[in-house]
Amino acid sequence: MLVLALATTADFVVFKPIRLSALTLALVPELLGQGPQPLSALTPAPVRTSVTYGSAVVDRMDLYLPRSSPAELSSNDRYPAVLMVLGVNPLPLDDARVIRVATALSRLGLVVAAPESEQMRNWRIAPAEAPHLVEGFEVVAARPEVDPDRIGIAAFSVGAAVALLAVADPQIAGRVRFINAFGGFGDAETLLVDSATRTMVVEGIQQPWRMGGLAREMFLRVILGLVDEPDVHEQVRLRVEPLILGDGATPSSFEPAFAANLAGDALAAYRLATAPDRETALAALATLSRAERANLEGLSANRVASGLRAPVFLMHDESDTAIPFSQLAPLAAAIPPASLRRVTPFRFFDHVQPGAGIGLDALPELWKLDAHLSDVLFVAL
Repeated sequence: MLVLALATTADFVVFKPIRLSALTLALVPELLGQGPQPLSALTPAPVRTSVTYGSAVVDRMDLYLPRSSPAELSSNDRYPAVLMVLGVNPLPLDDARVIRVATALSRLGLVVAAPESEQMRNWRIAPAEAPHLVEGFEVVAARPEVDPDRIGIAAFSVGAAVALLAVADPQIAGRVRFINAFGGFGDAETLLVDSATRTMVVEGIQQPWRMGGLAREMFLRVILGLVDEPDVHEQVRLRVEPLILGDGATPSSFEPAFAANLAGDALAAYRLATAPDRETALAALATLSRAERANLEGLSANRVASGLRAPVFLMHDESDTAIPFSQLAPLAAAIPPASLRRVTPFRFFDHVQPGAGIGLDALPELWKLDAHLSDVLFVAL
């Protein structure tokens, strides 16, 4: 008995980390789509199939089922699984990049589930997305190929914010194996202030934020979504669209005569879109209706982070142009230390996509990526 116990411990402590290190080294070039790809050469491609999930809204979810034995099987001979949650206006499930990442993960011996929300595909995000993702989790847990005790989540961009909210849902909070959140946000109101002013606050210091096209388009849609009346909607759009999609608001952008004809959330939206500084943007948010502020609170993972029980891994690029890097530290601080396993900042990605032209200068970043993914796989497998 003693010899068996020692042998089992040695296998767990020594051989499993070595095996996972090798798997991670093979996985990284597959995820990036660059360099030699031994995982593709040595393992069969998974079987891809489509199912649906959701009750009130029914959406598509693609499953990738391994053909070979996973690295470690549970006692009931089922596979571990991971939900791959994409963001707002995500790549289609049939996009080659989505297929590449899902296939690579499945080659490790994971059932990979890629849910596609119609609402998020059409640039809409609401608090209801988190319960909808919980429904996707339950579909995966009910699959005969899946070990229901080993289901994790890998989430990207806005999908990471939604996934963190879902992981805190009491229905699945104690059943999620892990969550790796990449490039997400924890506070929706702060994100709107960042977007309005193109600034961010890192370690208490305000600095410029280079806001990309995806973030500008999303911010414009949020602003216009606050204006209900069609005529007013068009008038607001004509004034704020050039500001948001262009160089941004200036002190002269706000038109008092036009604002005098607005009221309620329409006025708050216009004030926010034309805010020249963070104080003005915060003041505009404070005038939003109770319902709209509740929506923003319902999208903010920081408010529920203290209740997260699953192991949490966070990633964010310092030059992210879609969601400011400043979102990372407050989110990490809100998560219980017992749950927060690793926080990794990068200088390597274009939001959640690898940067173009990876050269030798990227080796330190690749090393960080390898170390981070190794820790995640240790829990996942």
